[in-house]
Amino acid sequence: MKSEEKIKKLRAIMEREGIDYFIIPTSDPHMSEYVLDRYKSRVYMTGFTGSAGWAVVTKDKALLWADGRYHVQAAKEIKNTPFELMKWGLDGVPTWQEWLEEKVEDGEVIGFNGEIAPVSMLDNIKKLFPNNKLVYDKDIIGEFWEQRPELPKGKAFILGEEYTGISPTEKLEKVRERMDEEGVSSIYIASLPDICYLLNLRGSDDLYTPIVVSYLLIDRSSATLFVSENKIDQTVNGYLKKHAVKIRPYEEIVDALKSLNKEDMVWLDPNMTSALHYKLIEENANIFELELPSTTMKAVKNEVEIANTRKAHIIDGVALTRYLFWIKDNAGKIDMDEFSAEEKLHEFRSEGEGFLGESFKTISAYRANAAMAHYSASEKAHDKIKDDGIYLVDSGGQYYSGTTDVTRTITLGEPTREEINDYTLTLKGHIRLFLAKFIKGASGHYIDILAREAMWKEGIDFKHGTGHGVGHVLGVHEGPHRISTAPSSVALVPGMVVSNEPGIYREGKHGIRIENLVVVQEYKTTQFGTFYGFENLTFTPYERELIDVSILTEEEIDYIDNYHAECLNKLIHGMKTPEEKEKLKEVTKPLVRH
Repeated sequence: MKSEEKIKKLRAIMEREGIDYFIIPTSDPHMSEYVLDRYKSRVYMTGFTGSAGWAVVTKDKALLWADGRYHVQAAKEIKNTPFELMKWGLDGVPTWQEWLEEKVEDGEVIGFNGEIAPVSMLDNIKKLFPNNKLVYDKDIIGEFWEQRPELPKGKAFILGEEYTGISPTEKLEKVRERMDEEGVSSIYIASLPDICYLLNLRGSDDLYTPIVVSYLLIDRSSATLFVSENKIDQTVNGYLKKHAVKIRPYEEIVDALKSLNKEDMVWLDPNMTSALHYKLIEENANIFELELPSTTMKAVKNEVEIANTRKAHIIDGVALTRYLFWIKDNAGKIDMDEFSAEEKLHEFRSEGEGFLGESFKTISAYRANAAMAHYSASEKAHDKIKDDGIYLVDSGGQYYSGTTDVTRTITLGEPTREEINDYTLTLKGHIRLFLAKFIKGASGHYIDILAREAMWKEGIDFKHGTGHGVGHVLGVHEGPHRISTAPSSVALVPGMVVSNEPGIYREGKHGIRIENLVVVQEYKTTQFGTFYGFENLTFTPYERELIDVSILTEEEIDYIDNYHAECLNKLIHGMKTPEEKEKLKEVTKPLVRH
């Protein structure tokens, strides 16, 4: 069904239901980062495949909002459709809320699917439009969605304490301690990473995040997992029973919410709860709204998780380094494109111990495609890779021992002056951020400028965050902490894993990004307070041919030399051939200083 026909069918139902404005968010009932295929209604309607965005359809308009990461990609993907791109984040471009505020008149009706919309969205719309009727109890797009995907049916498995460092019983005890502090009787959890973290379960219900589609209710004495029973084998069932976790069918969560006690105080996170489930809880119990205790718990890794994460990054560093050697050796010599190269990287990673799969869709981007910060090649849509120009790969792996995310940019020919300058400025920002020392209580907002300062002096900037949290064998993008120009009240504390990934993007030319994962660690305590810094987790050499030593400080050069020495030490034993070992020694030699 073409986009025009889908919009026609949507408008017909809107007319039937009396809806004037229909909002299509990017979400599912679990508020997943990677929306479950069954709920990708925005992708289905618009054709835009990016991980974030909003659409609004009216009687005569069809609009798509995409942020700066996706402006170029979205424009390409919605070309020849009725959708108009709203470049969210640019001066003069209203947000979808601002646009609706300007257009919606009193008495008009706003609709959306409350099964997938978070209650925070519902609250926002209620505040903006107190005099308008809201219709959110129907899955309107589902009425005409042909060949709609089913819910995934992957099996759950146990991630043992040799990887997690702590049992479900201990984690649930910590949650109940917080429940006592807040005076609540139960907690409702729809967030799949939180559920898997608490119960030491992982699964295959998402291609990139090893989650198990489920809900979890915790009270003072028990916990109930709502999950399709065919996902739970005898071993997992016994494990859950051992830790006092009951199992009920996935669909029975509705009955459970309806049977809540009127005197119950239920803790939920409005950002991680669907509008429909919130309505059920509100009708049957009292509500306490706050970020879930599990969200903070899983953000701060324990020593066992950190030790395993270090191991995962060495395994991953070997795979990525060998892949980059292969690209440079074969570009222009064999038939190679962005998608086949991405598949080759998967082969290298598959050789690693405990490999489960990629942690997100690999960004394999050649030349101008890399200027789209979240470009995605496919079997049908890709560019050939030749022996010139810039190539960027942003990829990661899920291993039993941890989750990785790394970006490297390399040159496949004689680089231009602009490419060298852009790479070196990006590297300077990457290094300055890593070398940061910050006082206890500081959030990522305090230190973001360090990644941008050298660029800003040249009138250059990038339109994405500088760092995101990363889970442990869970989501590759994990809150609540981040490094960004956007203000944040979440302090960086020891044990938090976060990315360090500045970039420069020149539309029609090239894109450059350099990314390592780091873990916050204690630096020193003085009479002025306690200070923190970072430890590198990622080990893959930088691109020597793109480094202009003349614009680096001595401290920055020392950092690169020391980092490369660590890369050599950690990766050399993973190289498969004498040739690979020699290449590694060559690319990790100290820089020549002017």
